[in-house]
Amino acid sequence: MSRCHAGVADFFEPCTVAVSECGFSSDEDCHDEDNGNTDNTEDTQFDCTAGNATDFDPYPYHLIKSELAKFYLRLEVVSPDMPPAEQWNGVIKATVLPPQDLSVPVLPYKCGGKLMFPLCRTCAEEESPHLCNHFDPKQRILTGTWCAPEIRYAILKKSYTLLTTHEIYQYPGTMRYDPDSGTDGLLSAYVRCFMALKIQASGWPEDCDTDEKREAYIADVLKHDGIRIDPDKVEKNSALRVLSKLMNNAFWGKFGERTLRPKTTFVYDYAELMRLVTDPAVEVQSLLPLGENCLQVAYTPIKDSESSLPTSSLLHAAFTTCHGRMKLYEYLDIVQTRALYCDTDSVSYISRPGEPELPLGTHLGDLSDQIAEDYGPNSFITEFVAGGPKNYSFRVAVGGDTKNSRVSIKVRGISITKSCHELVTFDNLKAMVLKGVEKKLIPVPHQIVRLPKWRIVTRNTSKTWRAKNTKRRRVDNETTVPHGFNPWGGEAIEDQEVLEALDLLQT
Repeated sequence: MSRCHAGVADFFEPCTVAVSECGFSSDEDCHDEDNGNTDNTEDTQFDCTAGNATDFDPYPYHLIKSELAKFYLRLEVVSPDMPPAEQWNGVIKATVLPPQDLSVPVLPYKCGGKLMFPLCRTCAEEESPHLCNHFDPKQRILTGTWCAPEIRYAILKKSYTLLTTHEIYQYPGTMRYDPDSGTDGLLSAYVRCFMALKIQASGWPEDCDTDEKREAYIADVLKHDGIRIDPDKVEKNSALRVLSKLMNNAFWGKFGERTLRPKTTFVYDYAELMRLVTDPAVEVQSLLPLGENCLQVAYTPIKDSESSLPTSSLLHAAFTTCHGRMKLYEYLDIVQTRALYCDTDSVSYISRPGEPELPLGTHLGDLSDQIAEDYGPNSFITEFVAGGPKNYSFRVAVGGDTKNSRVSIKVRGISITKSCHELVTFDNLKAMVLKGVEKKLIPVPHQIVRLPKWRIVTRNTSKTWRAKNTKRRRVDNETTVPHGFNPWGGEAIEDQEVLEALDLLQT
């Protein structure tokens, strides 16, 4: 393994930075684990003539293809010499005013413990279900810390207005993989190594049934992705494929690993116990005697005393998720209001004649047709319902035959087993969304639970299933818009809701 990423260790020490003064914290802005990229853009229920679901690999793609900052940072405070937006390369703490007519916002904003994409700060913080009537810019402005690629794009391409630049962490250099010269970027050697393992463990594609086709396939992957495949090692190996995929997708998370985690230690003398109990930098959670001479102590570091891990580099954790969002935005910008649902690595959208389709491909970062892969060629979604992030279901016309339909349902935190398959259904989710049916209790028998003091038990429990969407404003059964969306803001207040209803009728 070390042969594949020898340069990574050399990078950590000189370039590890803590940017908390500029608005970052390792358990807030740098992570999307709170569904930052998950949205039901068209909330609720929709009947489709033809719908598609596509997915891609955002993080490995950008760790190979995108520029990542290198060398030491240069702190820029407000001054006449501050570089313009076109030259930003790092993280920027700024205040911006979003437009009011953008159906797919660019900049994320964290409030209420969630990463949201609003056009009005007040509407997002209040989770307002009403049309935005905050005409004072002070009520709508967003102040936050963003990576240069997304804030540059928002300002230069999507009509965000830059009001104040508070601080810039500017980096003078970048690294990027060059396929022509073979020069590696910051992490591309590591990613290409494990992508090669993943591709080899996936076996040959079905259409590679001759030596000539296999040689062409290997050359194509090398040309487009810079990944060298050993034909003698191409053999299906599910375990190796899962492992290599995990190494690719999880490695970068070490850059932004949360440090405020509970810790456990074993104490054997009174002096060590008193040191922990009286330490102002930690909060002792529990004391558990394990014998006459041993005490188990659980404690949590206090946030103000948080220290970086040796592998921390919040800049690169933030840039990785930023590039992933920008790639996702590239696709959402094509389908616009036809988008039904999106996650970090997938888009579900309505396919209409005469309107652009999302491009499909076979290379790293390209979209693939998930419906065709799972249900066969010519299959498409006929009906889609979403009740919030990671809470959706759809019907598929298998092979294009609407009389031969199958249902898929995904609910975060609930496994569809015999104990609940009659409760967690497409029709029940549809009823929650359209008819306002209240939450359902889903039985979970024989769940393994860890109790305090390191006790593990098996018990019957239940989980609550409900339709809930707070990241966007629901307009009707088929449409949601960003908080703050109001392209009719120049009209009289009493006319705005009428104009919105007329626009919905036209679409």
